[in-house]
Amino acid sequence: MIVTFDGPIQKFSYAVEHAATVLSIGTSLDIIKDIGTAEEVDERYDVQSRKGTHGVGHVRMATESDVTPEAAHPFWATGFADIAIVHNGQITNYWKMRRRLGQQGFEFRTENDSELIAVFLAEKLSKSVPLLRALEYSIDELDGSFSFLVSTKDEIGYAKDRLAVKPMVLYETADLVAIASEEVSLNRLFPGKMLDTNEPLPGTFKTWSKSI
Repeated sequence: MIVTFDGPIQKFSYAVEHAATVLSIGTSLDIIKDIGTAEEVDERYDVQSRKGTHGVGHVRMATESDVTPEAAHPFWATGFADIAIVHNGQITNYWKMRRRLGQQGFEFRTENDSELIAVFLAEKLSKSVPLLRALEYSIDELDGSFSFLVSTKDEIGYAKDRLAVKPMVLYETADLVAIASEEVSLNRLFPGKMLDTNEPLPGTFKTWSKSI
């Protein structure tokens, strides 16, 4: 079913969320998540057949929330179009930041700190803050140990806290960018190839834009 709406998308998405479970709203970003292994989710939704310029994925070990599709990654920034994140770590000032955003009228669908990161970034973007600057704000304002990837309509980026407890490995060439928590994941993407990888430094952030 296709719904056409020309009013404020935030108010519309909140209203829909009160009536049903919505995984994403926008024009270019598809969020697919469910219970099971990556292979099972791919078989169920034929993820590998989808085409695009960039994407993020996550195989999550639940430690502090329910094992449900709603609690799985990627997390949509509820109320905003075309933004999602995958996250490794813990935001220790979660409730403080959630109350601050809630007082501004933003809604949440879970008590997962990953959703908070998505809404935090989306709030910055809604004020015309560039994604690169929003990532810098996240390092300054979010407490805890974290590394995360964010995907928007035209960009993808990462941020890593100053403690750098959570691992992140980057492989970049003139043609592509690949980021993972462990190098073994990248090796599976490029079997038999010697990869020139590096680990982003503590407190760093970066974005890449889609080629037009």
